[in-house]
Amino acid sequence: MGSMRRVWQNWWMQLVGGILVAAIAVLPWLWIGEKDRSILPLAKDDALGLIVVFTLTALLGSWCVRRLGRGRTSFAVLTAVGMFLGMLALGAQGIQATNPDAFTGHLTKATVHQLWVFGSLLVLSQAWYFLSAKLRLPVATLFYAGLTVSLGYWLQIVASLVAGAQSYYIYLGYAGALVLGLILGFVGFLRASNLIFWVLALAIQWVMPAVVDSAARAIQSQTGFAKGLQSFGRSFNASVLETEWQTPLVISLATAMLTSVILLIVRKVRRR
Repeated sequence: MGSMRRVWQNWWMQLVGGILVAAIAVLPWLWIGEKDRSILPLAKDDALGLIVVFTLTALLGSWCVRRLGRGRTSFAVLTAVGMFLGMLALGAQGIQATNPDAFTGHLTKATVHQLWVFGSLLVLSQAWYFLSAKLRLPVATLFYAGLTVSLGYWLQIVASLVAGAQSYYIYLGYAGALVLGLILGFVGFLRASNLIFWVLALAIQWVMPAVVDSAARAIQSQTGFAKGLQSFGRSFNASVLETEWQTPLVISLATAMLTSVILLIVRKVRRR
């Protein structure tokens, strides 16, 4: 692992790492986008996929900063630049594939909608990435709780494309809950303030599926900002009560408790 960290200390590797993060996040759509030749999901018919790509990019990027870059600001900035360039390239390729005349000024309604959604998600994902990568881990768990849900969606999409993996589809949806549990486990529960972050993170995890699904429906409705907010509110109120929240919360809590206890035992053994 030490040699791997030394490789990533090169500034150009951090740029490449950001580009690779964007490429990994969009990988399933290399197959899904065969018909329209757009790699990046389109807001008009796959807004959920577009949200998943941006949130997973922020999640993977922040992990790289904390694990490989040890939280350094320079590492975070260069990785962010790579992610930004990668997403810009994917966005340009999507527009070129669906509306080649866009670069000469002939924008269709669908292209304008895609640009607005793409730009908004790009800014939000970059902000979420920096907050989750640079804040202290207990506070950052609140932002990770909003990002980890994308991992379950992404793995389910991959499973739907791989022969023989469909039988694991339902279980892969809990991957985000498992990851959040591991993060909470590293935060620990010995401090009262950490327990507060545990509760808040689990609450965010509970509502995130409804938030993502409702946002995707509002984006695909193409009704404008004000009506889109109203559509989001109605959809969220209806879907949040239908969310099957028990299993993900139990998985996160059990994983967090087990990880915390194991780490506590390991630390005590090392001290002795």
